[in-house]
Amino acid sequence: MYIDFHSHFLPQIDDGSRSIEESVKILDIMAENKTGAVIATPHFYCNEQSIDEFIGKRNAAYERLKPHLKPEYPKIELGAEVLYDAALVRHEGLSKLCIGGTKWLLLEMPYVQLTDRIINGVAEIVDRGDVKVLVAHIERYLNFTSMKELKKLMQLDVLGQINAKSLTKFSSKRNCMKLIGDGFVQVLGSDYHRIDRGDVPVKDGFDIICKKYNDFAEFAKRNGRAILDDEELYDII
Repeated sequence: MYIDFHSHFLPQIDDGSRSIEESVKILDIMAENKTGAVIATPHFYCNEQSIDEFIGKRNAAYERLKPHLKPEYPKIELGAEVLYDAALVRHEGLSKLCIGGTKWLLLEMPYVQLTDRIINGVAEIVDRGDVKVLVAHIERYLNFTSMKELKKLMQLDVLGQINAKSLTKFSSKRNCMKLIGDGFVQVLGSDYHRIDRGDVPVKDGFDIICKKYNDFAEFAKRNGRAILDDEELYDII
């Protein structure tokens, strides 16, 4: 069974699922494709709402969905996809946005060139000590920044996630495989938003990766369990 570390299936909370019915269809697809656990990571923007407001809305969306969950569905953990902002460095309560019961924070980088100022800001978040950083869909940033700059970010004490869909596209597959080969990718996510958006379950991504890296699925599964069990970073690299 696979773990999906990035998804937007909670209904009517962000740009993801538009209804409970769509959320159920997404979870049906995940279950059919051997997803054993999934992290709900709706978008959080620190300049638009407070952490407590966000958590209230996220939890309410989950409660609306709960009566429709089926036994075969993946185990659901709650988290957030947190867009980087310099204000996060000293933002109180940041740990509340971590993946359920852990110190792991899914951090989305801004879609601009990764400057030293941004990278140093991420380093300061890491150094806070109350959160650990999992960088969301790292392959996407190569549309805005160089591989050299991205590597500088990923050489911090962070983990990396890529989207399964990126592995199915010719334009991004090569970069994904290079990032895996360089050791910057520890887990996958579907980043599932909507049924009609072309998103794919993480199994599709693992099937492609394992044609070249036979042991990656087991490696990612071990990493995923360690993240959910909140093990120390050095235990899973």
